[in-house]
Amino acid sequence: MSDRYGSFRELQAHEQENVDYRIKVRDSKYPVLIMAPHGGKIEPYTADIAEWIAGDDFALYIFECIKSTNSRDLHITSHNFDEPRALAAADRADIVLTIHGLRNRTEEFIMVGGLDEELGNELKTALKEAGLTVREPTAKYRGRRQTNICNRGRRGKGIQLEITFALRKHLFEDLHLKQRFTRTVRSFLWDSI
Repeated sequence: MSDRYGSFRELQAHEQENVDYRIKVRDSKYPVLIMAPHGGKIEPYTADIAEWIAGDDFALYIFECIKSTNSRDLHITSHNFDEPRALAAADRADIVLTIHGLRNRTEEFIMVGGLDEELGNELKTALKEAGLTVREPTAKYRGRRQTNICNRGRRGKGIQLEITFALRKHLFEDLHLKQRFTRTVRSFLWDSI
């Protein structure tokens, strides 16, 4: 399914902030940014997962749909995601980690993409060691374009996590799984600074 809007400027001409969508931005003294560019009703649970990972330590950016209908209209694909506050936040970070949602409601797995192959491979290993299923991203989810929001940090390369709906929902229902997942990703980020 193609996006209704090809850029934030197009979206902004038709949708109203704090009525249709909300943006949260929080800075940090650490050069790590956790982003959920499709939060709220666009890709459920992704904003919450980003907040868990960011905790009180890392910078956070969330774009979330808050309107009750046509939430998919507010999806701007990651390589076109050019909301100014998102770009500014990424520009202040050395490590950018974006959280996305796959629609798969039956299988629980994560795909790790983005141009930072070294850190991406380290994160894959950490997730697997924590007992999570990691699959290689399909072409659509590789996050390899330079304009992908995960690759817009100071280093020009970042990491994109695509998490199935089934796993996102399970993370909400199982406190131990949530803690294991969050601890794994946060430990990886602390080790990468």
